[in-house]
Amino acid sequence: MTKKLIAVDLDGTLLTSTNTISKKSKEIIEKVLNAGHKVVIITGRDFYGSITVARELFNRHYGGLVASSNGALVFDLAKNQPIINHTIPREVVKEMIAYGKSLGLDYLIYHDNKILAEKDDAYDLDFLSKKNKLEVEIIEYLTDKLDFDLNKLLFSAEPSLIEKVKSDFEEKFKDKVNPIHSMPQFLDCMPAGIHKGRSLLEIADFYGIDHKDTLAFGDEINDETMIELAGTGIAMANASDYIKNLADDICPTNDDDGIALYLEKNIL
Repeated sequence: MTKKLIAVDLDGTLLTSTNTISKKSKEIIEKVLNAGHKVVIITGRDFYGSITVARELFNRHYGGLVASSNGALVFDLAKNQPIINHTIPREVVKEMIAYGKSLGLDYLIYHDNKILAEKDDAYDLDFLSKKNKLEVEIIEYLTDKLDFDLNKLLFSAEPSLIEKVKSDFEEKFKDKVNPIHSMPQFLDCMPAGIHKGRSLLEIADFYGIDHKDTLAFGDEINDETMIELAGTGIAMANASDYIKNLADDICPTNDDDGIALYLEKNIL
């Protein structure tokens, strides 16, 4: 048997519309793990918004990896510590925040199991808090108190504004960060060169699995590099047309056990 590495995105992919992992998905992934394959979560979510889901998915298996912040941080559940940690220096973060605010963007920081914000009406703050099941802490003059580096800085605004300023961010900070869409209203800024595709290959090397023996499931624009670089890139039926056109294959939607059905048919 050729060992496979199977990478799954969370929102819109492994998770259903109710933000849960279906019973069938858990059962099939359990069988895949028991068969000797590796399953890893690679998500745009921050560590604090993804670790609970990871522990639920890998509940019966001592171990498992979760790559959060689009691959900036890879955490080993068995060792209970990061094995890969790419960060943006706090000085760069402060420069980006000042520039983002000048463009009319709100910014959000994940830290210590909370979402930190400068104001309580930051765009879609409530949505993120509910989705990630994280408490919000409002801190006035937050940048003045920022004394740590970040895996990801998140900007939020109306989708039209995010689309308008994305190229400006890419040009101004091109040697320092990689800004990408996780959702239309968000601009995720990771360290330069960091994206899900790179994380997939780093994890494949960690496990000693040939890159051609990797599979990746995704649905949104931040899954682009993962879908492209995987041996087999699979788009969810609910994915954007852009991701579907990039993919090697398409599986049913996240609400129809798409990942489970594909793995049951093609891996087990």
